[in-house]
Amino acid sequence: MARLLRIGWLQVLHRPKQPQSDLCQHENQRRGEQCQQEIPRHASAASRHCPLLFGPFFRVALRGNHAGRLLPRVALLLIGSMALATCADSSRTSGSSRPTVALVFRFDDYSARSDTALEKPILESFRRTHTPLTVSVIPRVASISSFDPSPQEGVPLPEEKIQLLKAALRAGGVEVALHGFSHQTVRRKIGNVFLKPFGRYHSEFIGVDEASQRKKISEGRGILERELGVRAETFVPPWNGYDQTTLRVLESLGFTTFSAARRGPVDLASPLHFLPRTCDLQEVQSAVRAARESLADGPLVVVLFHHYDFVESDPQAGQLSLPDLDKTLDWVSAQSDLRVMTLGDASRLLPDTGARQFYWNRNALLWQITPPWVNLTIHWPPRGVYLSLPAARRAKIFLWCVVLLLYGFLALAGTAIARFGTKRLLRRQPFLLWSARVLCVVALLAVLLYVFWDLEPYWAGVAAIAWLAGFCVGLL
Repeated sequence: MARLLRIGWLQVLHRPKQPQSDLCQHENQRRGEQCQQEIPRHASAASRHCPLLFGPFFRVALRGNHAGRLLPRVALLLIGSMALATCADSSRTSGSSRPTVALVFRFDDYSARSDTALEKPILESFRRTHTPLTVSVIPRVASISSFDPSPQEGVPLPEEKIQLLKAALRAGGVEVALHGFSHQTVRRKIGNVFLKPFGRYHSEFIGVDEASQRKKISEGRGILERELGVRAETFVPPWNGYDQTTLRVLESLGFTTFSAARRGPVDLASPLHFLPRTCDLQEVQSAVRAARESLADGPLVVVLFHHYDFVESDPQAGQLSLPDLDKTLDWVSAQSDLRVMTLGDASRLLPDTGARQFYWNRNALLWQITPPWVNLTIHWPPRGVYLSLPAARRAKIFLWCVVLLLYGFLALAGTAIARFGTKRLLRRQPFLLWSARVLCVVALLAVLLYVFWDLEPYWAGVAAIAWLAGFCVGLL
């Protein structure tokens, strides 16, 4: 079970929502947006106290005559668990005081190629409402294409960009974070093998040797320090992609804060403060409401946005407008229970933002392999909220239970169907039976390769694997 839960090797990002042009399209791949301890083994106790429902389920045999009896009981168990989750979710929202919600805004991709005409009113809106903001800056953005790994010249920040950001720093409430060096992809790497097609995700750092990563990060920080007069202590990896080497380099260079997504590797002994993005700008109000209703200690919402999220910059793919931003910031200013801060301030002021909390909050894969109708039915844990350590532990265990129960039921259904077909149709046809077994195993292997080729499974593929695995067992 511990091996099943350990998903730290997954070092990729979110599936894209829609295409964007060149540098603008990469971060939308985040929107598609692990543990070392075993899930507590309550199964045996549950089967003793409720043998009618749980007993047969945990004594699953490969005999077909039991499968038909188990299906309604497993279905009842699934429905009951969802009902309990719904009741627990509603009970948490009643009779308790509302927690103070920490809120962080992260503005990525400030570079020589970003939309300066749009960035001016964005920075002015945050200044007008006195809302803290972390700006992730690319020191030398790739001159031709961020998706081309061939050597390119880096474009420095023009003087207009430098003065605009300096003015925001002087006004206060703005933090500068280092957003990679050039925001240029490297070839996609799985294990020790580079893939010629990059896969669906990009990264400036995954698979890059330590010396090269150290050179990029240290030079990028030096450029920001010389041009802006600030020393960046917060690092935001391009495309939210990084590996263990990235974390080691950041620790050795004295960075204190790290912000990517709720996935990726982590060293539990790392001194870094992890503050991953949890929602997009248009989801701020719903995420804050979910944080209030979660009643967890110290809920955190980290909002990520880019210049190309606005229709003023990209009329076709933009999701909101500058007036929408003003309305959102005015709403935030009017909320008495919100504590808005930068990423750096959050790492210093919030009680627990360490590696262990991040370790238990990495639920992106679990949400990804859960069918959408389940995510719509079970509203806990809230997607847009970074939970405290105790709440994150409960959330991950609950999500794994739901996932294992769902696909266990699906595998059992496949077994029952195969058993029925074998008994009715293939018992007296040994050649057809062996042919069906071979075809089923080949189909299972093909689906496994297709679903896991880029280490990024989704619910439909996992469902097909579970059903085919059960079907193969039923043919034995």
